[in-house]
Amino acid sequence: MLPRVLDGPPDDELVPRLERAGGTRVSAGPHWDRWGVTFADPDGYRLVLCTRAWSND
Repeated sequence: MLPRVLDGPPDDELVPRLERAGGTRVSAGPHWDRWGVTFADPDGYRLVLCTRAWSND
C-alpha cells in the first residue's frame, strides 16, 4: 500500500466520489486514520490519501 500525498485535506467532493465509485472507507491503523483517509476498492486494493507531505532528502 503506497500513499498518495495530498499535502493537505482532500477536496470536499473527493471522498464522496470515491464512495460512489464503489470504494469503502476503512481503517489502516491509528497513524493513517490521523493523517489521511483509506479506501478499499471492490477488488480489495487499498488507496491511502495522506494529508501530510514529506521528502526523502
